Amino acid sequence: MKKLGKIILWLIGIFLVLEILAITVGYFSKRIKPDTVLTLRLEGEIEEQGPTDPLASLLAGPQMTVTDIVEALDRARRDSRITGLEIRVGESTLGIANIQEIRQKIREFNRAGKFSVAYLEFGTNQSYYLASACQTVVLLPTSLLHVRGFMTSTTFLRGTFDKLGVYPDFYHIGEYKNASDVYTQKKYTAAHRKADQVLLDDLFHQYLESVAEVRSMKAEEVQSLLAKGPYTAPEALDSKLIDRAAYADEARDMVNQKNHGNDTRLSASDYLDRTERGGQSKLAVIFATGAILPGRSSDGPFGEPVMGSDTIAEQFKRAREDSSIKAVILRVDSPGGVTFPSEVIRRELILTKRKKPVVVSMSDVAASGGYWIAMSANKIVAEPGTITGSIGVFAGKLNILGLYAKLGLTKDHITTTENSSIDWPFQNFTPAQRASILKYMDDIYANFLKGVAEGRHMDVAAVDKIAQGRVWTGERAKQLGLVDELGGLDTAVASAKKLADIPADERVNLVYLPPPKPLLERIRELFSGVGIFSRGPALTRWLERLEALARVPAWTLLPAVPEVQ
Repeated sequence: MKKLGKIILWLIGIFLVLEILAITVGYFSKRIKPDTVLTLRLEGEIEEQGPTDPLASLLAGPQMTVTDIVEALDRARRDSRITGLEIRVGESTLGIANIQEIRQKIREFNRAGKFSVAYLEFGTNQSYYLASACQTVVLLPTSLLHVRGFMTSTTFLRGTFDKLGVYPDFYHIGEYKNASDVYTQKKYTAAHRKADQVLLDDLFHQYLESVAEVRSMKAEEVQSLLAKGPYTAPEALDSKLIDRAAYADEARDMVNQKNHGNDTRLSASDYLDRTERGGQSKLAVIFATGAILPGRSSDGPFGEPVMGSDTIAEQFKRAREDSSIKAVILRVDSPGGVTFPSEVIRRELILTKRKKPVVVSMSDVAASGGYWIAMSANKIVAEPGTITGSIGVFAGKLNILGLYAKLGLTKDHITTTENSSIDWPFQNFTPAQRASILKYMDDIYANFLKGVAEGRHMDVAAVDKIAQGRVWTGERAKQLGLVDELGGLDTAVASAKKLADIPADERVNLVYLPPPKPLLERIRELFSGVGIFSRGPALTRWLERLEALARVPAWTLLPAVPEVQ
């Protein structure tokens, strides 16, 4: 442990030296030259916000987030020193709604009279969708444009559970609330298939319309082309899906030619460091990212973000008590989670709303608990492809008695009341326990419907009709009244400015919450029980936490809508 501590201190020392050097160099290199091309590399992990884990923050260094990318494009559009955009597009974690938000900013950049070039080494549905927003799309000559239409699939665990002797005893409210189907079924139910098919068709339609617009085609033409994919680079060129088949160095020369022979480039991260959004009025942007659980926000055992109700509640309190902040934007990217912390967050939103406007900006996913925390805002903004809705509830447990029997283990128990064993994972729910669970679920669903009805100014019966655990795209959710406007964070900012009586043409200062932790605080956390110095292995601690959460009586989680391919 002492040796490990020395290594950590050595790394921290190097980091501090590099930070000082970076600040020194940055001080003398803030000037941006005329005729500069902004460069972006969009691939790999691209998150809504940076890592919350102190060690990850230290070792990974600054990372471009979705918000950073959008902000850089927005600033560059107005900056006369930036003449063009060069994007290297690979496979990334960006969802369709994230891509739509970035595409919109690229399109606005183009309309400002500036050029844009996207380079693909290999094109898929996702990477091509993003690249197609640029005026010029270049593909590696020996590569493929692997566009071929959309599909989705779901892995069902019921067969595995049967082999293991595990029985999934789950219940749900809402015909389409299929979050537990992956445990209880072996294939799509009719409701599950119907919901996924409509969702997939809506997203595909948005894809076709967007590509058709920039490629000067009709949506039917793009659909016909995608039905015949994938394409070799020459075939993609003949089909007018790309503009040129070329190597990276040739694409770079092309950018230089468009930039009047000038080779000056600046990365988006460096550009953000050298410029400021500015503005006198402040708007708070609270990041609500990940599965919703009680406690503090953190990173999960595999790096996935977890939204802690305590953390988000603190940010709302901070924003509403700061008189310099005129409005609050809740940036939601969450599939939902446990019910009661979701209600804790919604309560803080309501308290804040009484003092200043609150606008929700939905990112890639804002469903179930993710919609619960949003439903009472003054305004809700979503991208056309945002996964939203899923107003429903499920609850249950896994009975692992059969698994124990296969291992030669036996269990016995003593109780004082019949419901004493309601959470015990070695028996199914008794009729009385089932009745208790269903009663609680009915109460949660009724409160969900009531909250949506009040927040969206709708009749409860009308909400119930479009609820039932059904997942919608943001575009369809707007038609149903669950969303007010379509757009990204900038649309939410415009809406918040209007509600706060800030002139539309006035630039504002966005205050991102939770704020980045200072370096010294990160170091202190490393040595005070956080990260690798915590008690016990991280995965073990998370398994213990998940076992505890298994006893939570009800969840509001996104149905099993898998990633679109």
